[in-house]
Amino acid sequence: MAVKIKRKRRERFTLHSYFLPSDVQYPRASAMQPLTERNSRYVSYVTPWKNCHLLHATYSKPDYITDDIINEVKSFVVQKGYYQDLLSALKEAVSPANAYLTDNDLEAIVSLMHENGTRWFKARLEDGLPFLLKPADLQDDMVAARRRVRDELQNRGVLEDKAGGVAEVWCSKFQAVELRGRVMGHWSTSVCPWLYDRQKDAAKEKAIVKFLNEGGTWIDQIITHHHGRSALSKLRKRAWFHTGNTFIRPQTGANVTAPIGPGCRKPDAVLMDTTKPIDSIEWADVISALEIKYRNTKSLMEQAIEYMSEIARLVLTNQINRRYFVGLLLLGADLFVCTYTRGGSSVTLPIDIYHDVDEFLNCMAWFKHADLEFLGYDKSIVRHSRGFKMALKGKSESTHGTIADVVSVIYNSNSAIGRSTRILGLTYQPSSAAEMDNLIVKDVWQDIRIASDGDIHKLLEDSGRIDETRKLLGSEFPERIFKTPEEAKLTEELFQSWGIRPEWDDLNSEGMHPWHLPIRDDRFSVEALEMTDGNNGHQALDSVPVILQDMTTASDPLIHRRTVFRTPAVKCTWSS
Repeated sequence: MAVKIKRKRRERFTLHSYFLPSDVQYPRASAMQPLTERNSRYVSYVTPWKNCHLLHATYSKPDYITDDIINEVKSFVVQKGYYQDLLSALKEAVSPANAYLTDNDLEAIVSLMHENGTRWFKARLEDGLPFLLKPADLQDDMVAARRRVRDELQNRGVLEDKAGGVAEVWCSKFQAVELRGRVMGHWSTSVCPWLYDRQKDAAKEKAIVKFLNEGGTWIDQIITHHHGRSALSKLRKRAWFHTGNTFIRPQTGANVTAPIGPGCRKPDAVLMDTTKPIDSIEWADVISALEIKYRNTKSLMEQAIEYMSEIARLVLTNQINRRYFVGLLLLGADLFVCTYTRGGSSVTLPIDIYHDVDEFLNCMAWFKHADLEFLGYDKSIVRHSRGFKMALKGKSESTHGTIADVVSVIYNSNSAIGRSTRILGLTYQPSSAAEMDNLIVKDVWQDIRIASDGDIHKLLEDSGRIDETRKLLGSEFPERIFKTPEEAKLTEELFQSWGIRPEWDDLNSEGMHPWHLPIRDDRFSVEALEMTDGNNGHQALDSVPVILQDMTTASDPLIHRRTVFRTPAVKCTWSS
C-alpha cells in the first residue's frame, strides 16, 4: 500500500537571529515593498530612509560628523543665501506679530506648503504643461498661496489680521522666478540647478556634481572651524566627478593590472579619491556612483535601478577588495540610496533635497567621510601603489597578522550575485630569512546552510577516512590519476601566466593525500571573515544579513569565507 507523505511547508530561511544581537530592531514586513527589477535575480526592497543604518548608525560615520556639525552647516547655507529655508523664514515672520505657535505648528504649515508646491511641479511635468504662466494666472496663484497660509495660521489660533500679515511677509520671500508662485524650500540656482525640469543634459549634470562637491566643501569648512586645523588630517580626500561622457573601463583578467574584459559604462557621476590620477578612470577606482534623471516616475525609476544594478555588478567584479556597493539615484529632487550585496539589495524611500536638508547634508557628509569599510570595502585587503596586500587569519602565533602580496587574479566570477567565487594567487614570506611561499586563496560568499570549503577539505585530508574508503572500494580506489599530455601543457601555460610555480601535491612524500588533492594550508584559519557592526562598533560575521540589517526582510544567508591552499588545482576526474 502506498503511503502518502505530507510535506512540510518550506519556510524562507533567515539568519537574523544567528548573526545579530537580540536587541536589534527589524523593520516590519509591511514597510518593505519589492521593486521589480528587469533582468535581475533579486528584487530590490524599498526601505524607509531612517532604516538605512549605514547612514545613521552610531559607528558607521566618523565621530566628527555630528548633529551639531550638520546643524551648523545648515545655518551656514541659509545665512549665505544658498538655501531658501521655509521654516526659518516663517519663524522670522511670526515673531514680530507676537503669534504664539509651537514648532510643531510651524513645521506642519511648512510641510503642507512645500508638499503642495512640489505636487504642482510634478503634475505639470507629468502632464507636459508649461511652467511659464500668464501674468494673470501667476498673480492668482500667489494670492491663493497667501490665502492658504493665512487660513492655516488662523486654524491654529492666530488672529485674522496678524495671520494675513505673516502670510504676506512669508510668501513674498518665495516669489523667485523658478518657483512660479509656489511656496517651497529650495536651493538657490546660484549653487544648484533647478531640478524640476523636462530635460537632462550634460551641463545640468555637471552643475549638480559641482553642487555636491560644494556641499562637501561647506561641511569641511564647518568641521575645521569646529575642531580646529588638527581636523584637516582626518578629512577624506574624495570628490564627485562627472562621467556622463566618459567610458569607465574594467580591470579584470588573470593579471590584476590588465585592463581587459567586458563592461564599459558611462555613469552620470562617480565618487573617487582625489589623491589618485583621474586621467583614465577604471572601475577599480570607483567608490560610489550617482545616476540622475530629470523627474521621478515609475519608468525612469526602473531604468535608474536597472542601470545602477549593472554599475554595482561592474564595481563588485572589478574590485577584489569590495564586499558590497552603495550608490545614489537623483530623480528630480528625490534622492535614493541603493545598497547591493551578493545576496540581496535595498533601495531607500527618497528624501526631497529641497525640503529634507538635514538628511541631505548628512548623506553627503557620510559619502565623503565614512570609513571605506562602511562603503563596502574589505578591510583585510589593502590597495597600495604596486597592487594589493591581503591580511590572512593565522591559527598560530607564527602566522598571526600575516600579510601576503596579491600577485594574480587566477579566476574572477563575472557575477555579483551568489557565491561570486574569486581565486587569487599570493606570495608570502614568513620571515626575512625564509624563502618566499606561494599560496592560493579561494574567496567566496557561501550559503551558511552548506558545508564550507574548509570543512570539506578537513574531511578529505583525514587519512583515516581515506583508508576506510580504500577498504570499501578495493581495487576501484584510484591510487593515482596521471596527467594527460594536454593537461601537462595547460598546466605549464597556467604557471607561466601566473608568474609563479607552486609546490604541487605530486611531491607530497608522506603519502597522506590521494594524488591531485588540493592541500589546504592548515596554518591559516577557515573561519568566516569579520566586519564592523555600525550599530555597536563590535566585530560581527561578514555576511549579507548583517550588512542589510534593518534594510530588507528578505536576503540570502551568505557569509564571507576564505580558504588558503598550497596546491592550486586538481583534475576534475578526481572529484568524480
